[in-house]
Amino acid sequence: MPNRLRPVGVVLFVAGIILLILKYKFNYKPDFLDLKVFAIYSFYIEAKAFTIITHQMIADIAGIFLLTGLFIISFTREKNETDVLGLLRLKAFVLAAYVNLVYLLASILFFFGFGFVGALTLFMVVWLGSYLVIFRIMLHFSKRSLDRE
Repeated sequence: MPNRLRPVGVVLFVAGIILLILKYKFNYKPDFLDLKVFAIYSFYIEAKAFTIITHQMIADIAGIFLLTGLFIISFTREKNETDVLGLLRLKAFVLAAYVNLVYLLASILFFFGFGFVGALTLFMVVWLGSYLVIFRIMLHFSKRSLDRE
């Protein structure tokens, strides 16, 4: 993706974080986000399949903003994209897969019931977040080593 999209990714990511804080810290549930949506499967008090339900959408919208923002930030090009950066991206991608596997295995071993559901929800963010952090660290050290030469 073009570098100019990175600020859009940052705005979406921050908006997602703010919405999650509003939802889970302050229990903010605006009435206008109680929407009728199509559900392939829903289980609250009773199981429902292929039906319309009323659902509070703030956490869903926050998740969409958060994941889309992280995706855009992670995969926008650098101003001077090179083959070396492509190799760093690939290495970061593989390391992020390892981090994700360790996180998933730890979740299976140490989280149970609804705690596991929460861990799986976080699982969606761990891969992109770990990729972004690993790539930025690798990029930083790569630039430092090039500056010394």
